[in-house]
Amino acid sequence: MVGDFTSDFDGSLKAAFGALMAATKAANRLPNDISFHRTLDEAIDSRLERSGRKALGMANRLWTKSRNSAADAEIESIDDIAIRTSSGTWEAAPGFRTVVDAVDTLLEKIDVGLDEVLRRPAHNMRVTASVGKQSAPIMTSVNMGNGDVRLVHANNVARPQLSFKDVVDNSGSTPFVWKIREKPNALVPLEYGLPGVDTKGTPLGDHLASMGMRSGNSMGKGEASDEVHLDMPHPYEYEIKHQPTATQLFEEKPATSPKEWDNTPFEFVDTEEQLTEMMEHLRAANEIAIDLEHHNYRSYQGFTCLVQISTRCRDYVVDALALRSSLHVLNQVTSDPKKVKVLHGAESDVVWLQRDFGVYLVGLFDTYHASH
Repeated sequence: MVGDFTSDFDGSLKAAFGALMAATKAANRLPNDISFHRTLDEAIDSRLERSGRKALGMANRLWTKSRNSAADAEIESIDDIAIRTSSGTWEAAPGFRTVVDAVDTLLEKIDVGLDEVLRRPAHNMRVTASVGKQSAPIMTSVNMGNGDVRLVHANNVARPQLSFKDVVDNSGSTPFVWKIREKPNALVPLEYGLPGVDTKGTPLGDHLASMGMRSGNSMGKGEASDEVHLDMPHPYEYEIKHQPTATQLFEEKPATSPKEWDNTPFEFVDTEEQLTEMMEHLRAANEIAIDLEHHNYRSYQGFTCLVQISTRCRDYVVDALALRSSLHVLNQVTSDPKKVKVLHGAESDVVWLQRDFGVYLVGLFDTYHASH
């Protein structure tokens, strides 16, 4: 039985996780063909029906505490969230995205509540340093019978995203918008290909207005509607399709071995001055290797922490948290088709570069696909 969190936080937390683990284990023991067993035994069918209604009621009580408005409909059945296919797998139903948003809201409220409770000496909890000061994270140990599970709650470590100049927007209704305001190495203007409909009053229109951009010049005018859902075109789509491929890719050359580790200069870049110096070096390079490190602890979307960049003669590690709002300058070299950008398995890297920094690649060589 879960107790009162305000009077016995540690005991209630352990009881809550114990109940959660027991329920999870019980659910995992159910056979995949449970529907068939329900048709054979009325008692099993009745018990599962009662358990399902109870679980659905608990879910809806949580739902009322997290949904955006009272008008949001309650969850009537599992089919609102997921649909089981004929092969036995599950596919997301129309309400799946809404439930994910609701769970994220609940977890955020729990996190804020933990921050408040863990600072109160009255509950015999460890009082930590103020948020922003780095110190050892708080850990709670829960005995689950087959070993202790250690839970880490670093409420005393400031979230990096709180210092971002661009405010993080986790809403599912906001369309993806560019971060770049300038377009180096362009064959056509930045606004080329923008939808020709009236975007005034929409999130997209407000963002475009803040960027000083006018309506698209390559599409005909459409009719405005009360609710406009627009997809932003790739700002470098025209260049990717029309820029000539770097000529050095077609030249047969002997393989060049990398320099010894000790003989390769390395620099950690976390200031504007260092970023400027790095860009001067990159502009003189013909091949640039790039790799990203992404982080999603205590973050809904996640964010890029480090950008690793190497040329034939120098290595850089860029602090993507400190320089997040300045890394768009990388477009000066990443959008240059005469420079080959070398990545390995770049699917996620491409998304992170565009989402976090507004950086785009024109002239990509992916060693993962090359090796296959």
